[in-house]
Amino acid sequence: MVNATVVLKKIAQTRQRLTRLKNKKDISVERLRNDPDTQDIILHNLQLAIQGCVDIGSHIIADEGWGIAGSFSEIFYILQGKGVLTQDLTDKMVTMVGFRNLLVHEYETIRMDIVYDILQTHLSDIKEFLRAIIDHFKM
Repeated sequence: MVNATVVLKKIAQTRQRLTRLKNKKDISVERLRNDPDTQDIILHNLQLAIQGCVDIGSHIIADEGWGIAGSFSEIFYILQGKGVLTQDLTDKMVTMVGFRNLLVHEYETIRMDIVYDILQTHLSDIKEFLRAIIDHFKM
């Protein structure tokens, strides 16, 4: 059975990261490209927000005894297979994990136009994931 206290704490932490990101949405792509401090704030909070989703999924899978994911992406496929996530949301989260991996492993090659697009149009994917968890487990 899922430990709701742990999951809700992780959801709250992820929402805090989303709030920090939302506060940066009004910047221009030019400023993002040219301001290393803003880049650091956005990239760090994106990484932590995505990692929060990974941690939530991993915790749920362990608590429910649904196996062991072989990769971060597989976490979302397991959740989909158990009816927690839709195919569409699974695809969005797998894409987010791919971006997180880029952030962690290839920091110098991050394209700021992609970061800007995520900031402007894809934070809702993380919000949708959090809502799916809350709704499925009635938290």
